[in-house]
Parts: sequence; structure tokens; C-alpha cells
Amino acid sequence: MRRLYNYMAIAVILLAAVCYSAEPEMILSEIDKWVISDTAKIMAYIDSCNKVTNDKLQNSAYWDKTYNDLSFLMGIDYISSPQIDNTGRMYFLMRLTGEIEHIFYLDSPMGWPVQVTPNNWADEGYTIYYYHVHPSGDYILVGAMKYGSEKHDIFKFNRNGSFEPLLVSPEIEYTNVVFKNRDEFFLIVASDTNRVLCKYSIPTGSLDSLYSENEWVDICDYQDGLILCERWFSFSESQIFIVDELSLEIKNISKKGQYEYSFFTGDDRVVTITNELSKDNEYNKLVCIDINKPDRLKILYNPKMTIDEFKYIRSISTGILILNSNGYSQVAAIDIFGNKINFPPTEIGVVSEFGANDKGNILFGYSSPNKSPTIYYSYLGADSLETVAAVSTFGFDFSEIEVKAIQYPSKNGAMIPSLLYLPSGTKKDGLNPAIVEYHGGPPGQSRPYFQRNIAFALTNGFIMMFPNVRGSTGYGSQWEAADNLEGRYNALDDCIAALDYLVEAGYSNPDNIGIWGASYGGYVVNYLAVTAPEKFACAISEVGEADMDYSNSHGDVTFLAGWEREYGPIGSELTHDLSPIFKADNVSKPMLITAGFNDPRVFAGGPRRWSCLLSALGKNVNYFEEVSTGHWGTSKRQVIDSYARSYVYFMEHLLK
Repeated sequence: MRRLYNYMAIAVILLAAVCYSAEPEMILSEIDKWVISDTAKIMAYIDSCNKVTNDKLQNSAYWDKTYNDLSFLMGIDYISSPQIDNTGRMYFLMRLTGEIEHIFYLDSPMGWPVQVTPNNWADEGYTIYYYHVHPSGDYILVGAMKYGSEKHDIFKFNRNGSFEPLLVSPEIEYTNVVFKNRDEFFLIVASDTNRVLCKYSIPTGSLDSLYSENEWVDICDYQDGLILCERWFSFSESQIFIVDELSLEIKNISKKGQYEYSFFTGDDRVVTITNELSKDNEYNKLVCIDINKPDRLKILYNPKMTIDEFKYIRSISTGILILNSNGYSQVAAIDIFGNKINFPPTEIGVVSEFGANDKGNILFGYSSPNKSPTIYYSYLGADSLETVAAVSTFGFDFSEIEVKAIQYPSKNGAMIPSLLYLPSGTKKDGLNPAIVEYHGGPPGQSRPYFQRNIAFALTNGFIMMFPNVRGSTGYGSQWEAADNLEGRYNALDDCIAALDYLVEAGYSNPDNIGIWGASYGGYVVNYLAVTAPEKFACAISEVGEADMDYSNSHGDVTFLAGWEREYGPIGSELTHDLSPIFKADNVSKPMLITAGFNDPRVFAGGPRRWSCLLSALGKNVNYFEEVSTGHWGTSKRQVIDSYARSYVYFMEHLLK
């Protein structure tokens, strides 16, 4: 009875809002009286919307087969995040049969994997966000969070199998771990309002604050009493500085630019990836900076392509780089003098991440559209790779999946890179169902990974297109920064132009095209829903913002200054005009909107009030809010449920 009363109360509020005014701002003023502050009404709204959405989709003729097929495909095991200690023990994250991934180790390639983290973590709502193996192999520090909150607790797992919590708080994020020695490590301690550089002592359990400032700060490395840090002003601009551990004096050793993956070399120098010595149309380079003469930068390596990841092994004065050429990976090794060291080539695909020990032994993860995730082992100077672990596909044939790297023209003549997946036998008759998926970020890149859900889409006749519009990584720092402030209009035009491409190339038509995105991709979907509804048939916005000022000023605001440099100052005409919520009247196509209750990145109140507003305006909208997760699904079941809802929604609207 009480829940029924809450449903009725919300309905009355929305009806009153509609009667009071058709202006979105006026309706929002009524919604905002309860949408993040009245727990009873919030939960009643979520329960009601979730029931309506589930009833609609689970009663579809497509539901049972879709859910069963996705359960099979998404249940396939996966492995990721390899690391290796100085004893040669190899570690990785893997999900075998449970709901979440766990840490495993091997003492030899293709040996029997030993599970480190406990099975009951799934029942307690824990998922692993990161882990760091101490170089000695004595222990592992594991950052785990509950229900997707990204408030990471730190647990210490010893080599003998015992473990203990070190830092636990439901309100604090313990992250960015860098070892000082066996007994101490540095980390960032973050709340929703600030970030503090701290030092933790394992024997005493003491946590000492060392440094904080208004900008977003990350720790990169430590050597001889000096802590190397990066100060991030936005995704496109940063600066390297050093904190003296004893005096806490600060020394900037770079200008403002784009810097990432910075390490001490052991001889008063720092190696880093930067655009400081690159022209506007060039890629970032690997450079060396003299700490005592920071204006003197020396180029060590110019790969003439994007550097995805870099690690420097100080003990052997060598760096390992993952390079990115139009989404595909290469691995390179460079010594401190800029000389290339032999490293065996990989197959055509994507190297996602790697680990290395002080001896130059290396593990890395690999996949391609046709090859499931695999961990490889090698060492500097080797001419071959050795498989450490690989996952089964349970007999499903992925060999027919093909991806095309294309370019399409945008409004002002820019050519936009994109990945295009076509079902076998696709005809250019303008009738194919198609889904355009926009990546998150904004700085992110859609790449040709092994993706099980794409196999499902293709077997059901869907064309899949993944644009890498201006603002994406992988194409140089100028391309990445091109969507800042007013440049966002060009990037959003690129998103619209992807829909035009499918029509003009003869693949599809607006009645058969769906748009899809999560996080920043969800924002793109929201924006296109109010600016180009005539170009598609339906839309799915997952954990996407619709009101930039609202989203950026609620939840975790530690990167607020960075968001303002990307989008515009809070309260500006620019952020207002870029916010779809103030053009909600223009929505004319069906939308599915989702949120995660514990999401610290896109505050759940944002998608919630967006869907509430659209409902009040009489739009065709379904809303689903997962109450036990954050920015993404944290269990296998949540992931399968989410994909099933999305694909059935597209099937209902696009398959005719």
C-alpha cells in the first residue's frame, strides 16, 4: 500500500508539472524537489520504471532467444591485466564460471591457474578494480569496490594465501598505488570533493597525508626520496612535477602540455610521453627530461603513431611501448639511448595492457575480432612469443567476423575514422538494420577487440558502426583536443555524419538505424535525440548525461575544473546550449535510458531526471536504473541483462 501511494504521488507530481508548464525548466523545478533527495520516492520511481521496462522487453517475442544466446556468448571466460614479479610468477584477472573476475597466478606458462581472491566477494558485492604485485612477489595489493561505487578499499594478499584489509571506507577511494619499498607505498586518497597524496606504512597501519592541491593529481613513480607526479588540467593538458618526500617542496619539471606515463630513469632524468616537441599534426613522442635542466628535452623515440601505454624498467634502462596504428597494436622496446631492442611481433589485433619485471620478462594481453583474449609471455631480445593462458570459445565460430577501417566525411570536410562490421552477404539496398555506437570518454577509441556481443549482432543481421570522432584518442593530441569547448559542435557533427554515411553508402535508412552509447557516448545519444531525430529510428543512452552543469556539479566533483576546460564553465551559455535537457521538446523517437545507482562518474540523478522530464513531456521513453552497480555492470549477470535489454529494444524497433 505504501509503495502504491508513492507511485501515485510521483504520478501526481509529474501530471502537475505537465499542467503547470510545458517548458522543460519549469517541469525540472518540480522534479528536482525529490529526484535526488527523497529516498522513498526515488526508490518507488526506480521500481516502477524498471518493472515497466522489464515487462515490455521480456514479453517481446525476441527476448528468450536473445537472452539465451547472449548468456552463452557473454558467459565465455576472459582474462586481462597481466603482471609478472621478479620470481617469474605470472598473474592476471580471469572470470571462470562465477559472477565476477578474480586474480589468478601461474608459475609457468599454460600451467594450472591458482585463484588468489575469495569466491564470496561476489556475494558481498565486491569487484576488483585494480591490483599491484610487489616486485618481490611477497604480496599483492588489491583495490576492490562494492556495487560499482569506485570507493576502492585496499586488501593485502600474501604469497602464502592469507589476506587482510589495509584501508577500508565506504566514503573514500584509495587508488593510484606506487611502491616505496616492501613496507610502504604511496597512494591517492580521494573523496567526492578532494584528492590527497598520502603514504601508508604496512607494519604500523599509519596513513600520512603529504600533499594536495586544487588540480587533479596522480602519482607516477618514486626514487630516492622524490615522488614523481602528474597534474591534470583537462584530458588534453597536464604537467609533470616532483614532491620531495621529506621537505614536501614542489618542483615543476615541465611546462603545461600533454604528458603521460612518466618515470624516473635513475640518473636525474625522467622519461615521458609528450607533445612538447611535436607539431600540431604530429603524434606524441617519447622524450627524456633533465630534472635539473627541465627546459632541455631530448627525443628518444618518434614512432609516428599513437603511444597507448609505456612502462620504463629502470633496472635495465629500457622502456616498453604499445603503439596504436588506426586501432591496431604494435609493441616496441627502446633503451635510454633511443636504440630499438628486438621484440617479437604480434598478430594483427589489439594489445590491451602489459606487465614487466626488473629482468625484462614481459606479459601482455591480446585479442582481435576473431581471437579470444590471450596472455602472451616474452622477454627483451626474444624472437618468439609463448602463450601463458587463453580462454575457450566453447565451440562458437568467430572466424567470419570482419571489420573494415573506413573514413567518412563530416560537415566541414573532415574525414572521420570509423570501424564498420558487416554481416555476411550484406547488400547495399538501403534496408539493413544498423546500430551506430558512440564510445565514452570523451577521449576514448573504438578498437577491433574481441567483442562477443558484436558476434551476436552480426548473426542477427545488424550492421555495427563505431565512429572515432574528433576528441577520440589514437589519432594524435590535436585530434584528441579538437572537441574542447566550442570544438564540441564539430565533434557532434561528426557523430551525426556517421548516420548520413550509412544512408549515402546505401547500407541503411533512418527507419532502420538505431543509436547507442554509454557514458560520454550516452551524452552523444541524448544530444542527437534533440538535434537530429529525423536521422534514426530509436536510441539507447546508457549512464549518459543530459545536463552538463548538473552532472558535473553533482557526485564526484574532484575533476570539475577539468570538465569545465573540456565543456565550458558551469552556468555558461555554452554548457546550456550543449545540454540536451533544455531541448527535450525536440525528442520524437523512442528512447531507452539507463543509470547506475552508485555511479560516481555520471551521477545517477542526471539520467533519472532526464527520463522523468521526457515522461512528463509525453515522450516515448523507457527507463532502467540498476540499483546494485555503478558506471557499468559489476557482475556477469548484470552485463548479460543489460545487453539483452538493449538488443531486444533495437530488435523491436529496427527489425521489420
